[in-house]
Amino acid sequence: MGIHDRDYNRTSSGFGGPPQSGQGMLVRSPGWSVNTWVIVINIAGHLLAVTVLMPALYNIGSLTVHDAFQRLEVWRLITFQFLHSPASIWHLGMNMFGLWIFGPMVEQYLGGKKYLAFYLICGLCGGLLFSILTVLGNTTGANIPGLLSNDFNMPLIGASAGVFGVIVACAYIAPNTTVQLLFPPIPMKLKFFAYGYVGLAVFQLLAGSNNAGGEAAHLGGAIGGYYFIRNSHHLLDFFDVFGDSRGKSASNRSRKSTKAKRGTPSEAEVDRILAKVATSGIGSLTDKEKQTLNKASKEQQHRR
Repeated sequence: MGIHDRDYNRTSSGFGGPPQSGQGMLVRSPGWSVNTWVIVINIAGHLLAVTVLMPALYNIGSLTVHDAFQRLEVWRLITFQFLHSPASIWHLGMNMFGLWIFGPMVEQYLGGKKYLAFYLICGLCGGLLFSILTVLGNTTGANIPGLLSNDFNMPLIGASAGVFGVIVACAYIAPNTTVQLLFPPIPMKLKFFAYGYVGLAVFQLLAGSNNAGGEAAHLGGAIGGYYFIRNSHHLLDFFDVFGDSRGKSASNRSRKSTKAKRGTPSEAEVDRILAKVATSGIGSLTDKEKQTLNKASKEQQHRR
């Protein structure tokens, strides 16, 4: 944790730390963020799918229980997240609009690599819940609300599960931020907006709407988002299949300890000085404390 990450050294936007009230919404990094790449890949995939590669891309990329689990084509749990209905640009447009609005907040909170893992895992959770409810609906024979009656070849496509996870994550990061609804155009706190959407998905799933499979995916994505934004350390190994972040963490701690012995200020000392600044102002610092803070700041910038 760097000195700019301490609770008492954050700005009011607070996107890098725990939930706080009154936080702002759109904080965008210069250049192409991971969230921007996700949006672009979704749009490019849609254009390819509806032009030169239809129906081939849908045939190999959509998620069905039969293909993903009976034929072990498990890549479909990822690829379905980048395909959208060829008959409706609205499906793609609303999902990408949601990512454009809410994605930057979550990416800034998690960092680019963990954000991509978070987004994909939320989509994967949506695909898994869709698959589980489909299997239960076809094997139990029970007429239970929420179970899906579609057959094992019913396809699932769309980024909605990942988007739901991102929105639920925003409700944790900045619950009291006010958002303006489009329909109806009224202001609402982000936590009410997010969990209202989740509640609507639950209702439509239980009511057996025409898009019950999609609602199952939305709910699965929301569950994934709720869990992983609170336990983001689980995201570390998503792209490091053959590694173990725990070993890396131990190695990092060892390197930090070595640097500390070489004269780098300890985190405890930096914390003490920043706490003093927060309570008494920077004018209260001694020359030695100012030098320590300056050295720690340079070390933090060097690691970045």
